[in-house]
Amino acid sequence: MVSNRMRGQITWAMAGLVAVGVVIGVAAVGTTTWMVNATSSDNFCATACHNMTWAAEAWQASPHYGNPVAVHASCSDCHIPYEDEHPTPFQYVTGTLWTKGVSGAEDIWGTLVGTIRDEAKWNAMRPRLNAQVKEFFRKTGSRTCQGCHELGKFEGTAAATVAEKMHATMLDAEEVVCIECHNQIAHVYPAAASAKL
Repeated sequence: MVSNRMRGQITWAMAGLVAVGVVIGVAAVGTTTWMVNATSSDNFCATACHNMTWAAEAWQASPHYGNPVAVHASCSDCHIPYEDEHPTPFQYVTGTLWTKGVSGAEDIWGTLVGTIRDEAKWNAMRPRLNAQVKEFFRKTGSRTCQGCHELGKFEGTAAATVAEKMHATMLDAEEVVCIECHNQIAHVYPAAASAKL
Protein backbone atom coordinates (compact mmCIF):
# COMPACT_ATOMS: atom_id res chain seq x y z
CA MET A 1 0.00 0.00 0.00
CA VAL A 2 1.31 3.43 -0.99
CA SER A 3 1.40 5.98 1.78
CA ASN A 4 0.14 9.55 1.42
CA ARG A 5 3.70 10.76 1.69
CA MET A 6 4.77 8.46 -1.15
CA ARG A 7 1.81 9.63 -3.28
CA GLY A 8 2.85 13.24 -2.70
CA GLN A 9 6.42 12.47 -3.77
CA ILE A 10 5.19 10.69 -6.92
CA THR A 11 2.91 13.64 -7.74
CA TRP A 12 5.78 16.12 -7.33
CA ALA A 13 8.10 13.90 -9.37
CA MET A 14 5.53 13.68 -12.19
CA ALA A 15 4.95 17.44 -12.07
CA GLY A 16 8.73 17.97 -12.19
CA LEU A 17 9.04 15.69 -15.23
CA VAL A 18 6.22 17.52 -17.01
CA ALA A 19 7.85 20.89 -16.21
CA VAL A 20 11.23 19.66 -17.50
CA GLY A 21 9.53 18.35 -20.66
CA VAL A 22 7.80 21.69 -21.24
CA VAL A 23 11.08 23.59 -20.77
CA ILE A 24 12.93 21.24 -23.16
CA GLY A 25 10.08 21.49 -25.70
CA VAL A 26 10.00 25.30 -25.59
CA ALA A 27 13.81 25.44 -25.88
CA ALA A 28 13.78 23.02 -28.84
CA VAL A 29 11.06 24.96 -30.68
CA GLY A 30 12.77 28.28 -29.94
CA THR A 31 16.16 27.01 -31.09
CA THR A 32 14.72 25.46 -34.25
CA THR A 33 12.81 28.64 -35.10
CA TRP A 34 15.92 30.77 -34.52
CA MET A 35 18.04 28.46 -36.71
CA VAL A 36 15.43 28.41 -39.51
CA ASN A 37 15.24 32.22 -39.48
CA ALA A 38 19.02 32.68 -39.29
CA THR A 39 19.73 30.22 -42.11
CA SER A 40 16.93 31.65 -44.27
CA SER A 41 18.42 35.13 -44.42
CA ASP A 42 19.82 36.43 -47.70
CA ASN A 43 23.06 37.30 -45.95
CA PHE A 44 23.49 33.71 -44.73
CA CYS A 45 22.78 32.27 -48.17
CA ALA A 46 25.14 34.69 -49.93
CA THR A 47 28.05 34.68 -47.48
CA ALA A 48 27.95 31.64 -45.20
CA CYS A 49 27.40 29.28 -48.11
CA HIS A 50 30.46 30.17 -50.17
CA ASN A 51 29.21 28.03 -53.05
CA MET A 52 26.19 30.36 -53.31
CA THR A 53 28.32 33.45 -53.98
CA TRP A 54 27.74 33.25 -57.74
CA ALA A 55 24.04 32.49 -57.37
CA ALA A 56 23.73 35.49 -55.03
CA GLU A 57 25.46 37.77 -57.56
CA ALA A 58 23.10 36.54 -60.31
CA TRP A 59 20.11 37.08 -57.98
CA GLN A 60 21.26 40.65 -57.25
CA ALA A 61 21.18 41.32 -61.02
CA SER A 62 17.59 40.07 -61.31
CA PRO A 63 14.14 41.66 -61.11
CA HIS A 64 13.52 39.69 -57.92
CA TYR A 65 16.23 41.69 -56.17
CA GLY A 66 15.55 45.17 -57.48
CA ASN A 67 12.57 46.39 -59.47
CA PRO A 68 10.43 49.51 -60.03
CA VAL A 69 7.84 48.50 -57.42
CA ALA A 70 10.47 47.85 -54.69
CA VAL A 71 9.37 44.26 -54.05
CA HIS A 72 12.30 42.17 -52.87
CA ALA A 73 12.09 38.37 -53.04
CA SER A 74 14.52 36.67 -50.69
CA CYS A 75 16.33 33.38 -51.31
CA SER A 76 14.01 31.50 -48.98
CA ASP A 77 10.87 33.03 -50.54
CA CYS A 78 11.65 31.09 -53.71
CA HIS A 79 13.59 28.04 -52.56
CA ILE A 80 11.88 27.03 -49.30
CA PRO A 81 8.25 25.82 -49.30
CA TYR A 82 5.81 27.58 -46.98
CA GLU A 83 8.18 30.51 -46.26
CA ASP A 84 5.60 32.92 -47.69
CA GLU A 85 2.59 31.57 -45.76
CA HIS A 86 1.70 30.09 -42.39
CA PRO A 87 2.20 26.34 -42.69
CA THR A 88 0.55 23.66 -40.63
CA PRO A 89 2.97 21.86 -38.28
CA PHE A 90 3.06 18.94 -40.75
CA GLN A 91 3.86 21.27 -43.67
CA TYR A 92 6.51 23.02 -41.59
CA VAL A 93 8.29 19.74 -40.84
CA THR A 94 7.83 18.03 -44.22
CA GLY A 95 8.17 21.17 -46.34
CA THR A 96 10.24 23.85 -44.66
CA LEU A 97 12.54 21.87 -42.36
CA TRP A 98 12.95 18.90 -44.71
CA THR A 99 13.84 21.11 -47.70
CA LYS A 100 16.26 23.22 -45.66
CA GLY A 101 17.94 20.11 -44.26
CA VAL A 102 18.32 18.31 -47.58
CA SER A 103 19.38 21.42 -49.52
CA GLY A 104 21.82 22.47 -46.82
CA ALA A 105 23.37 19.00 -46.64
CA GLU A 106 23.77 18.91 -50.45
CA ASP A 107 25.43 22.34 -50.45
CA ILE A 108 27.78 21.41 -47.62
CA TRP A 109 28.68 18.14 -49.32
CA GLY A 110 29.26 19.89 -52.66
CA THR A 111 31.58 22.34 -50.95
CA LEU A 112 33.46 19.68 -48.96
CA VAL A 113 34.09 17.36 -51.90
CA GLY A 114 34.80 20.29 -54.21
CA THR A 115 32.11 19.75 -56.86
CA ILE A 116 30.87 23.34 -56.53
CA ARG A 117 33.76 24.95 -54.66
CA ASP A 118 34.81 27.53 -57.25
CA GLU A 119 33.05 29.52 -59.96
CA ALA A 120 34.16 27.29 -62.84
CA LYS A 121 32.88 24.17 -61.07
CA TRP A 122 29.69 26.00 -60.09
CA ASN A 123 29.07 26.96 -63.73
CA ALA A 124 29.75 23.38 -64.85
CA MET A 125 27.16 22.12 -62.34
CA ARG A 126 24.54 24.78 -63.15
CA PRO A 127 22.64 22.68 -65.73
CA ARG A 128 22.16 19.89 -63.15
CA LEU A 129 21.31 22.38 -60.39
CA ASN A 130 18.86 24.19 -62.70
CA ALA A 131 17.19 20.84 -63.47
CA GLN A 132 16.89 20.17 -59.72
CA VAL A 133 15.25 23.55 -59.15
CA LYS A 134 12.89 23.01 -62.09
CA GLU A 135 11.90 19.62 -60.64
CA PHE A 136 11.33 21.27 -57.24
CA PHE A 137 8.93 23.77 -58.87
CA ARG A 138 7.20 20.97 -60.79
CA LYS A 139 6.70 18.87 -57.64
CA THR A 140 5.44 21.82 -55.61
CA GLY A 141 3.27 23.29 -58.38
CA SER A 142 5.40 26.44 -58.21
CA ARG A 143 3.94 27.07 -54.75
CA THR A 144 6.70 29.51 -53.83
CA CYS A 145 6.05 31.59 -56.97
CA GLN A 146 2.31 31.62 -56.37
CA GLY A 147 2.78 32.62 -52.74
CA CYS A 148 3.72 36.10 -54.01
CA HIS A 149 2.19 36.15 -57.49
CA GLU A 150 -1.54 35.44 -57.30
CA LEU A 151 -3.42 36.13 -60.51
CA GLY A 152 -6.54 36.88 -58.48
CA LYS A 153 -4.82 39.95 -57.03
CA PHE A 154 -4.80 41.52 -60.51
CA GLU A 155 -8.60 41.55 -60.52
CA GLY A 156 -10.02 44.95 -61.33
CA THR A 157 -6.72 46.35 -62.60
CA ALA A 158 -5.61 47.16 -66.12
CA ALA A 159 -3.14 44.25 -65.94
CA ALA A 160 -5.90 41.74 -65.13
CA THR A 161 -6.93 41.00 -68.71
CA VAL A 162 -3.37 40.65 -69.95
CA ALA A 163 -2.30 38.49 -66.98
CA GLU A 164 -5.35 36.23 -67.28
CA LYS A 165 -4.91 35.79 -71.05
CA MET A 166 -1.22 35.05 -70.76
CA HIS A 167 -1.79 32.50 -67.98
CA ALA A 168 -5.13 31.04 -69.12
CA THR A 169 -3.67 27.60 -69.82
CA MET A 170 -1.88 27.58 -66.47
CA LEU A 171 -4.87 28.44 -64.28
CA ASP A 172 -6.31 24.92 -64.36
CA ALA A 173 -3.12 22.98 -65.05
CA GLU A 174 -2.20 20.22 -62.62
CA GLU A 175 1.50 20.96 -62.86
CA VAL A 176 2.68 24.55 -63.10
CA VAL A 177 6.35 25.31 -63.58
CA CYS A 178 6.54 29.10 -63.70
CA ILE A 179 10.25 29.13 -64.55
CA GLU A 180 9.62 27.33 -67.84
CA CYS A 181 8.44 30.67 -69.22
CA HIS A 182 9.93 33.01 -66.63
CA ASN A 183 13.53 31.82 -66.78
CA GLN A 184 16.22 34.35 -65.85
CA ILE A 185 13.69 36.12 -63.61
CA ALA A 186 15.34 35.27 -60.30
CA HIS A 187 18.97 34.78 -61.36
CA VAL A 188 20.58 36.64 -64.24
CA TYR A 189 24.00 35.26 -65.03
CA PRO A 190 26.37 37.52 -67.01
CA ALA A 191 26.30 35.46 -70.20
CA ALA A 192 22.50 35.50 -70.19
CA ALA A 193 21.98 39.10 -69.07
CA SER A 194 20.61 40.09 -72.47
CA ALA A 195 18.01 37.30 -72.28
CA LYS A 196 16.55 38.63 -69.00
CA LEU A 197 12.73 38.62 -68.90
